Amino acid sequence: MEGNTSYITYGKNEKEIIKKGIDEIRQVLMGGSVNEKLSLLLALDWFMDPYYKQDSYIADIRGELTDLLQTVIIASNEDEVSEDALNLLVSYEWPPFKILEENMENVSERLKPYVLEALHPPDPLL
Repeated sequence: MEGNTSYITYGKNEKEIIKKGIDEIRQVLMGGSVNEKLSLLLALDWFMDPYYKQDSYIADIRGELTDLLQTVIIASNEDEVSEDALNLLVSYEWPPFKILEENMENVSERLKPYVLEALHPPDPLL
């Protein structure tokens, strides 16, 4: 018997949610299903990565989005969601991440080492 394999994708719906702004993004990330959250986080990767030249859509909400991603990491009961949010943070933003620093006790035990590394990244010049 094969295990359940699901593929996370995003489409027009997720892009529209992001273009509508931080309140719509927050609504999904804090209250949607696991698959809705993962799809939106995958779409956010496309918007946050400057390579795709879509980051102008989120330029005005970048700080709020950074805070929201930190909140998702500490509030989510799904490690996969928290892990994807953390990946976006470390890929496209720079510390300090105050919300994470102040709420480390709420970070999943499995993700704590990665969050600590995000809070104190190695110096690239060393």
